[in-house]
Amino acid sequence: MGTIAWSVRPARPDDLDVLSDLKLRVLRPEFERLGIWDPPRHRARFVREFDADETRVVEGDRRLLGCIALHPEADTTWLRHFYLAEEARGRGIGTTLLSEAIASVTPGSITLDVLTGSRAVSLYERSGFVEIARDPVDTVMRRT
Repeated sequence: MGTIAWSVRPARPDDLDVLSDLKLRVLRPEFERLGIWDPPRHRARFVREFDADETRVVEGDRRLLGCIALHPEADTTWLRHFYLAEEARGRGIGTTLLSEAIASVTPGSITLDVLTGSRAVSLYERSGFVEIARDPVDTVMRRT
């Protein structure tokens, strides 16, 4: 596995379409595994929740490789839209992004939902998140 030179920058409103496409590409196997593959619905959710001011994007090889967003709410900060292209996985990028996100949220908790059975659960557990709720599609985790 070769190295990828990558960097992180704030998202821009014009990243919306590329990031929406990335979500569908990255999560399609998981959505299919759960029997919920519905591209228009998944895209609409991303479009509805996307806020460039809350989102950071990963760039490498002259293209977007991933994103992560932190959305503050009343009693917690939601970690949303954390996706990495397959070729960017297993290189420490996700761990670095998650660690930086955690360090930026003080004080308070961070909450996220992850697709039930996703391999990302182990990353979150290693970072101190614990399951607080689960249904057949989503697992909700929190780090205090």
